[in-house]
Amino acid sequence: TPVSAYLHSATMVKAGVFLLARLWPVLSGTDEWFWIIGGAGLCSLVIGGYLAIFQQDMKGVLAYSTISHLGLITLLLGIGTPLAMVAAIFHILNHATFKASLFMAAGIIDHECGTRDMRVLSGLRHTLPVTATLAIVASAAMAGVPLLNGFLSKEMFFAETVFVSAHPAI
Repeated sequence: TPVSAYLHSATMVKAGVFLLARLWPVLSGTDEWFWIIGGAGLCSLVIGGYLAIFQQDMKGVLAYSTISHLGLITLLLGIGTPLAMVAAIFHILNHATFKASLFMAAGIIDHECGTRDMRVLSGLRHTLPVTATLAIVASAAMAGVPLLNGFLSKEMFFAETVFVSAHPAI
């Protein structure tokens, strides 16, 4: 349902990241913050992305990719610079936008086809052209295709990591 899609994409799963963002002004900039928060974010980013590869259920793929994106946001918060914080907040908003759309598309597909198993589903762009179009645009934003919102926030992440690695004392 739309309410479930909203709760999963924007509210419930981001509570911990919101807490980190609230603690950021007080604790960021320390070595402990960088290694603990940045390390946890990096592990979540990599492990979530890896586990998403092996899922056959559409919502399973979305759930593990959410773990990966929350890891990206946590890693940004762990960097500890003001621009990384801006990038993290921007990616929180972007993630809520494209993930809500993808969860709603998965619900539509499940309702219309009776399954979310990706091994069974094929040819949906002919059966559900509007849903397919919206899912493709949201997936492209999530993947970071240029000129979409996901690209901008991921580019901000890459720019900040390059800046921090080039200027470690700042």
